[in-house]
Amino acid sequence: MIEKKRSPNNAFTPVGQVLSSILDQCRSKNAGGIAHIAQVWQQFVGAPIAENAKPYAMKGTLLLVHVSSSVWLHQLQFLKDELIDCLNRELEQGQIIDMKFKIGPV
Repeated sequence: MIEKKRSPNNAFTPVGQVLSSILDQCRSKNAGGIAHIAQVWQQFVGAPIAENAKPYAMKGTLLLVHVSSSVWLHQLQFLKDELIDCLNRELEQGQIIDMKFKIGPV
């Protein structure tokens, strides 16, 4: 029987390093990613909107926002350009060019 050689322990990659690498690939380039956008959103959109709509994901220049109902989805469509302008003034890097709304967890 032929014995297989085991890899030395230093050949293993720590899980934390793997997760960090994956997160870096998924993060937006917008000054801290979606967490920063969510913080800016909370500060500048006002309480009624913040309670019913939350930034969910960023893909390139598109921001996906989850809303609590179809009524909010419809209302925010009318405010979309104003919301984009407000967010872009506060973000240090990158720009949001479009915003899509979807009913989802808020």
